[in-house]
Amino acid sequence: MIPFSDWFPLAAVGATFTVLGGVKLWGLSRGIVGGAGRPMVQRLCGT
Repeated sequence: MIPFSDWFPLAAVGATFTVLGGVKLWGLSRGIVGGAGRPMVQRLCGT
């Protein structure tokens, strides 16, 4: 079996970027506009 320390960091990074990418796609489909003067949630979800 593969040691936990070998696969967990890669899985954590991959899951993080996958979730952030999904949030951006969700914002794109809803038409949320982000930018410098927007709240954090709109900047995260904005296009």
